[in-house]
Amino acid sequence: MKFKSIPLFKLFGIQINLDFSWFIVFFLITFTLAEYFYPQYYPGHSFFVYLFVGAVSAILLFASVVLHELSHSLVAIKHGIPVREIDLFIFGGVAMIEEEAPSPKVEFLVAAAGPLCSFILGFLFYILAILYPVDDLFNGIINYLMFVNFALALFNLVPAFPLDGGRILRSIIWARKDLLTATKISSAIGTAFAYFLMLLGFLSLIQGSFINALWYGFLGLFLRNASKVSYEQTKLSVILSKYRVEQFMHTVKPVLPDESITDFMVHYFPVYRSEIFPVIASNGKINIINLNDIKNVPRNQWDLTKVSDVSKPLEVYVSPYDTLLKAIKLMNRYGVDELPVVYGNTVLGIIKRDVIEALVERFFLEEKLKER
Repeated sequence: MKFKSIPLFKLFGIQINLDFSWFIVFFLITFTLAEYFYPQYYPGHSFFVYLFVGAVSAILLFASVVLHELSHSLVAIKHGIPVREIDLFIFGGVAMIEEEAPSPKVEFLVAAAGPLCSFILGFLFYILAILYPVDDLFNGIINYLMFVNFALALFNLVPAFPLDGGRILRSIIWARKDLLTATKISSAIGTAFAYFLMLLGFLSLIQGSFINALWYGFLGLFLRNASKVSYEQTKLSVILSKYRVEQFMHTVKPVLPDESITDFMVHYFPVYRSEIFPVIASNGKINIINLNDIKNVPRNQWDLTKVSDVSKPLEVYVSPYDTLLKAIKLMNRYGVDELPVVYGNTVLGIIKRDVIEALVERFFLEEKLKER
């Protein structure tokens, strides 16, 4: 069962969400700081004081992570790349950037923005530590945030895709080759780095450091899977960007608004077999009738109910010149399997998810056959 993230707030129009796995790392960080870090360097306080300071430090750490991801997002938005949200989870945070960068330069700028933000935060906390040289818990929080921001920046600069350093590396290779080749190379390095982390986890386990072994192991597994998924997503994006909607849509006949649901089910649905159909409204605008809406009308009312009574205004659609990538992303965003294809004020046809998926499946099958 998949749990939904907890919506927190919006920054610059970007929704910030909290995944339930975040609570695991929050309690781990809080307990570790309260049990080991603060008592060792700032002795003389009760465990509950350390626990409170540890919780504050953990929250401020994730505030730093939000700023890191927000930097990526704002640079992406500046270059016309939509960003849906930022999710905080057990391994930090991730900005849901919905499209690939249009050029190597933009890819480089978006990727570099996060580590640069973390470095700036690290230097700010360093200056603050100099300005407040008192050996107390507040100074401890400042030093902790300085350390973790520098660590966050350096770790993300490792040239292992999909870390920021891997994306920077991809942008450099992309400038000389194509995007897919650049992603393949940087993903391979990302996979190698993931196995290196898992090896560190195994060595930590041998040395009796169970907590470190878990962190290295889980982080390695996460990066390995993320590297593989990111490469497959890039490959999918490259494939679907080559084709236009007009090449794969199928035409449908618009339904007249005065048609009854019975006439629609007899004369339209059996011919086109679509879940949605365009309806020309009385004001000349385009409406959409959905089979799910028809199912809500009692069967004995079909003769008396016009399609215009259950149709809705057209909101989501694609043009015939849009790419299949844009079509599938809109389908995923709105949870639909079909989209109207509209040009001007005319519905030219319907593009279906299964048609796009069949194209992708055929591509991957041909690729496997070539590898044999």
